[in-house]
Amino acid sequence: MWDMNIIELKTEDEISGYLKEIEQGRRNVIAIDIEAEFNLHCYGEHLCLIQVFDSQNEIIIDPFRFKDSAPLKGLLEKRDLLKIMYDVASDSCLLANEYGIRINSVLDLRPAVSLLKYEGQSLAHALQAELGIVSPSKKRFQRYNWMKRPIEPAAIEYALNDVRFLFALKDRLFAKLSSHGLLDTYILHNLMLQDGGGHRNKKEKYEKAKGYNRLRKPQQNLFRALFTTRDAFARRTNKPPNYVFSNVKLLELCKKDNQNTTFIEQGINPRIKPAIRDEIAARFSSLIRG
Repeated sequence: MWDMNIIELKTEDEISGYLKEIEQGRRNVIAIDIEAEFNLHCYGEHLCLIQVFDSQNEIIIDPFRFKDSAPLKGLLEKRDLLKIMYDVASDSCLLANEYGIRINSVLDLRPAVSLLKYEGQSLAHALQAELGIVSPSKKRFQRYNWMKRPIEPAAIEYALNDVRFLFALKDRLFAKLSSHGLLDTYILHNLMLQDGGGHRNKKEKYEKAKGYNRLRKPQQNLFRALFTTRDAFARRTNKPPNYVFSNVKLLELCKKDNQNTTFIEQGINPRIKPAIRDEIAARFSSLIRG
Protein backbone atom coordinates (compact mmCIF):
# COMPACT_ATOMS: atom_id res chain seq x y z
CA MET A 1 0.00 0.00 0.00
CA TRP A 2 2.79 2.41 0.91
CA ASP A 3 6.08 3.34 -0.72
CA MET A 4 8.51 0.41 -0.44
CA ASN A 5 10.77 2.47 1.86
CA ILE A 6 7.99 3.08 4.38
CA ILE A 7 7.65 0.48 7.11
CA GLU A 8 4.30 0.05 8.82
CA LEU A 9 4.38 -1.58 12.25
CA LYS A 10 1.10 -3.47 12.42
CA THR A 11 1.44 -5.61 15.56
CA GLU A 12 2.76 -5.29 19.09
CA ASP A 13 5.45 -7.83 18.21
CA GLU A 14 6.59 -5.64 15.33
CA ILE A 15 6.82 -2.59 17.62
CA SER A 16 8.79 -4.65 20.16
CA GLY A 17 11.02 -5.90 17.37
CA TYR A 18 11.65 -2.37 16.16
CA LEU A 19 12.65 -1.30 19.67
CA LYS A 20 15.12 -4.20 19.87
CA GLU A 21 16.48 -3.28 16.45
CA ILE A 22 17.11 0.29 17.65
CA GLU A 23 18.85 -0.94 20.78
CA GLN A 24 20.99 -3.46 18.93
CA GLY A 25 21.98 -0.83 16.37
CA ARG A 26 22.87 1.50 19.23
CA ARG A 27 20.65 4.20 17.80
CA ASN A 28 19.31 6.48 20.49
CA VAL A 29 17.70 9.30 18.48
CA ILE A 30 14.52 9.32 16.40
CA ALA A 31 12.34 12.03 14.91
CA ILE A 32 8.68 11.61 15.75
CA ASP A 33 5.35 13.31 15.11
CA ILE A 34 1.70 12.42 15.44
CA GLU A 35 -1.49 13.25 13.59
CA ALA A 36 -4.56 13.64 15.75
CA GLU A 37 -8.21 14.62 15.76
CA PHE A 38 -9.02 17.60 17.97
CA ASN A 39 -12.81 18.03 17.82
CA LEU A 40 -12.70 18.91 14.13
CA HIS A 41 -14.50 16.04 12.38
CA CYS A 42 -15.98 14.19 15.36
CA TYR A 43 -16.30 14.49 19.12
CA GLY A 44 -13.21 14.36 21.29
CA GLU A 45 -9.47 14.06 20.87
CA HIS A 46 -7.99 10.98 19.21
CA LEU A 47 -4.51 9.76 18.33
CA CYS A 48 -4.68 8.87 14.64
CA LEU A 49 -1.18 8.27 13.30
CA ILE A 50 2.41 8.08 14.55
CA GLN A 51 5.30 8.88 12.19
CA VAL A 52 8.92 8.03 12.98
CA PHE A 53 12.18 8.66 11.15
CA ASP A 54 15.35 7.18 12.65
CA SER A 55 17.76 8.54 10.00
CA GLN A 56 17.50 5.22 8.15
CA ASN A 57 13.88 4.09 8.18
CA GLU A 58 10.55 5.82 7.76
CA ILE A 59 8.04 4.21 10.12
CA ILE A 60 4.29 4.61 10.48
CA ILE A 61 2.10 3.19 13.22
CA ASP A 62 -1.68 3.18 13.08
CA PRO A 63 -2.72 3.51 16.74
CA PHE A 64 -6.23 2.33 15.88
CA ARG A 65 -4.73 -1.16 15.73
CA PHE A 66 -3.65 -0.95 19.37
CA LYS A 67 -5.46 -0.43 22.63
CA ASP A 68 -3.50 -0.01 25.86
CA SER A 69 -0.45 -1.29 24.02
CA ALA A 70 2.56 -1.86 26.28
CA PRO A 71 5.07 -1.86 23.38
CA LEU A 72 3.66 1.40 21.96
CA LYS A 73 3.74 2.98 25.41
CA GLY A 74 7.28 1.65 25.80
CA LEU A 75 8.42 3.27 22.55
CA LEU A 76 7.01 6.69 23.48
CA GLU A 77 8.07 6.59 27.13
CA LYS A 78 11.55 5.11 26.56
CA ARG A 79 13.84 7.44 28.50
CA ASP A 80 17.10 6.50 26.76
CA LEU A 81 15.64 7.26 23.33
CA LEU A 82 15.83 10.94 22.35
CA LYS A 83 12.77 12.06 20.40
CA ILE A 84 13.17 15.08 18.13
CA MET A 85 9.77 16.75 17.79
CA TYR A 86 8.25 20.11 16.94
CA ASP A 87 5.78 21.98 19.16
CA VAL A 88 5.05 18.96 21.33
CA ALA A 89 2.71 20.62 23.87
CA SER A 90 -0.67 19.61 22.43
CA ASP A 91 0.60 16.16 21.42
CA SER A 92 1.98 15.40 24.89
CA CYS A 93 -1.28 16.58 26.48
CA LEU A 94 -3.29 14.31 24.19
CA LEU A 95 -1.09 11.30 24.91
CA ALA A 96 -1.11 11.89 28.67
CA ASN A 97 -4.76 12.78 29.18
CA GLU A 98 -6.42 10.44 26.71
CA TYR A 99 -4.01 7.48 26.63
CA GLY A 100 -2.03 7.62 29.88
CA ILE A 101 1.27 7.95 28.00
CA ARG A 102 3.93 10.38 29.23
CA ILE A 103 6.27 10.90 26.30
CA ASN A 104 9.81 11.16 27.66
CA SER A 105 13.16 12.53 26.49
CA VAL A 106 11.82 15.03 23.97
CA LEU A 107 13.94 17.54 22.09
CA ASP A 108 11.33 20.11 21.01
CA LEU A 109 12.64 22.36 18.23
CA ARG A 110 9.83 24.89 18.58
CA PRO A 111 11.57 26.89 21.39
CA ALA A 112 14.66 27.19 19.17
CA VAL A 113 12.61 28.81 16.40
CA SER A 114 11.05 31.13 18.98
CA LEU A 115 14.42 32.16 20.43
CA LEU A 116 15.82 32.81 16.95
CA LYS A 117 12.77 35.00 16.21
CA TYR A 118 11.84 33.58 12.84
CA GLU A 119 9.14 35.50 11.00
CA GLY A 120 6.98 32.37 10.98
CA GLN A 121 6.97 30.03 13.96
CA SER A 122 5.42 26.93 12.40
CA LEU A 123 7.38 23.86 11.32
CA ALA A 124 6.52 24.64 7.70
CA HIS A 125 8.04 28.11 8.02
CA ALA A 126 11.17 26.75 9.73
CA LEU A 127 11.70 24.06 7.08
CA GLN A 128 11.33 26.59 4.29
CA ALA A 129 13.60 29.14 5.95
CA GLU A 130 16.40 26.70 6.83
CA LEU A 131 16.18 23.92 4.26
CA GLY A 132 14.18 25.46 1.42
CA ILE A 133 11.55 22.74 1.77
CA VAL A 134 7.96 23.59 0.84
CA SER A 135 5.10 21.12 1.17
CA PRO A 136 2.89 21.47 -1.93
CA SER A 137 0.12 19.51 -0.19
CA LYS A 138 -0.04 21.53 3.04
CA LYS A 139 -3.29 23.35 2.27
CA ARG A 140 -4.97 20.13 1.15
CA PHE A 141 -4.14 18.24 4.34
CA GLN A 142 -4.41 20.99 6.97
CA ARG A 143 -7.96 19.92 7.79
CA TYR A 144 -7.64 16.30 6.71
CA ASN A 145 -9.80 13.77 8.52
CA TRP A 146 -7.18 11.46 10.05
CA MET A 147 -9.97 9.35 11.57
CA LYS A 148 -10.84 7.91 8.14
CA ARG A 149 -9.50 4.52 7.12
CA PRO A 150 -7.70 3.73 4.97
CA ILE A 151 -5.49 6.81 5.16
CA GLU A 152 -4.62 8.05 1.68
CA PRO A 153 -1.03 7.34 0.58
CA ALA A 154 -0.68 11.06 -0.25
CA ALA A 155 -1.67 11.89 3.33
CA ILE A 156 0.94 9.45 4.65
CA GLU A 157 3.56 11.14 2.50
CA TYR A 158 2.48 14.55 3.80
CA ALA A 159 2.66 13.33 7.40
CA LEU A 160 6.14 11.88 6.94
CA ASN A 161 7.40 15.25 5.73
CA ASP A 162 6.96 16.43 9.32
CA VAL A 163 9.63 13.99 10.55
CA ARG A 164 12.02 13.18 7.72
CA PHE A 165 13.72 16.60 7.87
CA LEU A 166 13.85 17.08 11.65
CA PHE A 167 17.42 15.78 11.98
CA ALA A 168 18.67 18.30 9.43
CA LEU A 169 16.59 21.09 10.93
CA LYS A 170 17.98 20.33 14.39
CA ASP A 171 21.55 20.67 13.11
CA ARG A 172 20.81 24.01 11.43
CA LEU A 173 18.99 25.43 14.45
CA PHE A 174 21.63 24.29 16.93
CA ALA A 175 24.37 25.89 14.84
CA LYS A 176 22.49 29.18 14.89
CA LEU A 177 21.68 28.93 18.60
CA SER A 178 25.36 28.36 19.32
CA SER A 179 26.50 31.25 17.15
CA HIS A 180 24.00 33.57 18.88
CA GLY A 181 24.96 32.38 22.36
CA LEU A 182 21.47 30.96 22.89
CA LEU A 183 22.17 27.25 23.21
CA ASP A 184 22.04 27.15 27.02
CA THR A 185 18.84 29.22 27.02
CA TYR A 186 17.28 26.78 24.55
CA ILE A 187 18.28 23.79 26.67
CA LEU A 188 16.60 25.40 29.67
CA HIS A 189 13.42 26.18 27.71
CA ASN A 190 13.26 22.62 26.41
CA LEU A 191 13.69 21.18 29.91
CA MET A 192 10.98 23.48 31.25
CA LEU A 193 8.62 22.19 28.57
CA GLN A 194 9.35 18.60 29.55
CA ASP A 195 8.77 19.37 33.24
CA GLY A 196 5.30 20.64 32.39
CA GLY A 197 4.56 18.20 29.59
CA GLY A 198 1.41 16.12 29.55
CA HIS A 199 -0.59 18.37 31.85
CA ARG A 200 -3.47 20.53 30.83
CA ASN A 201 -3.59 24.17 31.63
CA LYS A 202 -5.44 24.47 34.94
CA LYS A 203 -8.21 26.35 33.16
CA GLU A 204 -11.26 24.35 32.22
CA LYS A 205 -12.17 24.12 28.55
CA TYR A 206 -15.02 26.61 28.86
CA GLU A 207 -12.65 29.17 30.40
CA LYS A 208 -10.46 29.02 27.30
CA ALA A 209 -13.31 30.07 25.00
CA LYS A 210 -12.56 33.39 23.33
CA GLY A 211 -14.57 36.13 25.03
CA TYR A 212 -15.35 34.16 28.20
CA ASN A 213 -13.25 36.42 30.43
CA ARG A 214 -15.15 39.49 29.25
CA LEU A 215 -18.46 38.12 30.52
CA ARG A 216 -19.85 39.21 33.87
CA LYS A 217 -19.96 36.58 36.63
CA PRO A 218 -23.63 35.58 36.11
CA GLN A 219 -23.00 35.36 32.37
CA GLN A 220 -19.94 33.17 32.97
CA ASN A 221 -22.03 30.83 35.11
CA LEU A 222 -24.61 30.58 32.34
CA PHE A 223 -21.93 30.06 29.70
CA ARG A 224 -20.43 27.21 31.74
CA ALA A 225 -23.82 25.51 32.03
CA LEU A 226 -24.57 25.92 28.31
CA PHE A 227 -21.04 24.80 27.36
CA THR A 228 -21.30 21.64 29.48
CA THR A 229 -24.75 20.82 28.09
CA ARG A 230 -23.61 21.36 24.51
CA ASP A 231 -20.62 19.07 25.17
CA ALA A 232 -22.95 16.29 26.29
CA PHE A 233 -24.97 16.59 23.06
CA ALA A 234 -21.76 16.68 21.00
CA ARG A 235 -20.57 13.48 22.65
CA ARG A 236 -23.95 11.85 22.13
CA THR A 237 -24.05 12.71 18.42
CA ASN A 238 -20.28 12.22 17.91
CA LYS A 239 -19.98 15.71 16.45
CA PRO A 240 -17.50 18.49 17.28
CA PRO A 241 -19.02 20.82 19.92
CA ASN A 242 -18.67 23.83 17.61
CA TYR A 243 -20.62 21.89 14.98
CA VAL A 244 -23.55 21.54 17.36
CA PHE A 245 -23.63 25.15 18.55
CA SER A 246 -20.65 27.47 18.11
CA ASN A 247 -18.81 29.15 20.97
CA VAL A 248 -19.58 32.50 19.35
CA LYS A 249 -23.30 31.76 19.51
CA LEU A 250 -22.98 30.51 23.11
CA LEU A 251 -21.38 33.81 24.09
CA GLU A 252 -24.11 35.78 22.34
CA LEU A 253 -26.72 33.62 24.05
CA CYS A 254 -25.42 34.72 27.43
CA LYS A 255 -26.43 38.30 26.66
CA LYS A 256 -29.99 39.12 27.71
CA ASP A 257 -31.02 40.66 24.37
CA ASN A 258 -30.37 37.31 22.65
CA GLN A 259 -32.09 35.02 25.12
CA ASN A 260 -35.05 33.96 23.02
CA THR A 261 -36.22 30.74 21.44
CA THR A 262 -35.69 31.94 17.88
CA PHE A 263 -32.03 32.79 18.51
CA ILE A 264 -31.45 29.40 20.12
CA GLU A 265 -33.11 27.50 17.28
CA GLN A 266 -31.17 29.43 14.65
CA GLY A 267 -27.89 28.75 16.45
CA ILE A 268 -28.27 24.96 16.43
CA ASN A 269 -26.75 23.30 13.38
CA PRO A 270 -29.63 22.54 10.97
CA ARG A 271 -27.99 19.24 9.96
CA ILE A 272 -28.65 17.77 13.40
CA LYS A 273 -31.72 15.55 13.59
CA PRO A 274 -34.89 17.55 14.36
CA ALA A 275 -35.69 15.59 17.53
CA ILE A 276 -32.23 16.30 18.97
CA ARG A 277 -32.42 19.95 17.89
CA ASP A 278 -35.69 20.30 19.78
CA GLU A 279 -34.10 18.66 22.82
CA ILE A 280 -31.13 21.03 22.73
CA ALA A 281 -33.39 24.07 22.37
CA ALA A 282 -35.54 22.97 25.29
CA ARG A 283 -32.52 22.31 27.50
CA PHE A 284 -30.89 25.66 26.64
CA SER A 285 -34.16 27.51 27.30
CA SER A 286 -34.45 25.77 30.68
CA LEU A 287 -30.93 26.81 31.64
CA ILE A 288 -31.55 30.41 30.65
CA ARG A 289 -34.75 30.60 32.68
CA GLY A 290 -32.68 29.32 35.59
